[in-house]
Amino acid sequence: MVRFYFIISVFAFALSSVFAQEIRVSASTDTTDYLIGDQITYNLLIKTSKNVFIINPFFRDSLKNIDLISISNPDIKEDENGKTINYYCTLTRLDSATVTIPAIKIEYRTQNDTTLKSALSNPVTINIHRMNVSMQEDIKDIKPPVRPFDFTFLIYVFIALTIISLIVYYVIYKKYWKQEKKVEVTKKEEKLLSHQIALKKLLQLESEKLWQNGFVKEYHTRITEIIREYFEKQFELPLLELTTTDSLKMLSKHSQGIKVLDITSEFLSNADLVKFAKYIPIEIINFEMMNQAKEIVKKTTSLDEEVKVDEAANV
Repeated sequence: MVRFYFIISVFAFALSSVFAQEIRVSASTDTTDYLIGDQITYNLLIKTSKNVFIINPFFRDSLKNIDLISISNPDIKEDENGKTINYYCTLTRLDSATVTIPAIKIEYRTQNDTTLKSALSNPVTINIHRMNVSMQEDIKDIKPPVRPFDFTFLIYVFIALTIISLIVYYVIYKKYWKQEKKVEVTKKEEKLLSHQIALKKLLQLESEKLWQNGFVKEYHTRITEIIREYFEKQFELPLLELTTTDSLKMLSKHSQGIKVLDITSEFLSNADLVKFAKYIPIEIINFEMMNQAKEIVKKTTSLDEEVKVDEAANV
């Protein structure tokens, strides 16, 4: 009987180790000591096997005791051993304290398994303090004026070096190593506009086929996040942090936003049913969500950009 319980225990431990190896999460900062107002680089490192699909963590919900400045796009690398995902956040705080950044919850699913699992990062403690000022030291006098430097000598040196350089160029370079210089043309990187960025993200989401593989809630979360982020950049409205009701109120007061108020209302309401009411939509709803998202972007693009929108949507 003892041997039986021992075998069961060993099997359970081995099984738990296998699941634990699906994902490893660790958090860190660039240092642990900061002055008030310093920018703090917070890194969330996730290591997984290739069959694991990560759901982007909601940092705004977790980082309550410190100010969040920005979140970079995840840096994803794959090799034969699995995937490595890095999230970088820029944080700050405007008063002194010992702050513990809480553990971040990472939700994920594995291939052929729609069960939602989760893992926690480690908490990170940092110290934020004021600059030390000694009140006991005497106030020092202002430094006396600096005597002007005589630049005449430097002018002669510069002239001499210029003459020597010209001699070297014409006598040596032109005579023995004359070559035609290749002119490198640096292609200017085209800066994408707000609607182009949104359409690019929608096309990427469409190619991932999330809802077709059972990740319906993640699909609706991602597509509404893309549209809310587009509204923030296009109209300068803080819709990422507002409820659907408040978002629609702000859109109704915007000269461009009112054009897509009805379609946006239907779009966000359908997504809320899936995300919060556990509603399982039929396939046509999922298709329609993508069509509505593209239509919202197209209708809120200025006239001189509409042609570019049509081209990007047909890529």
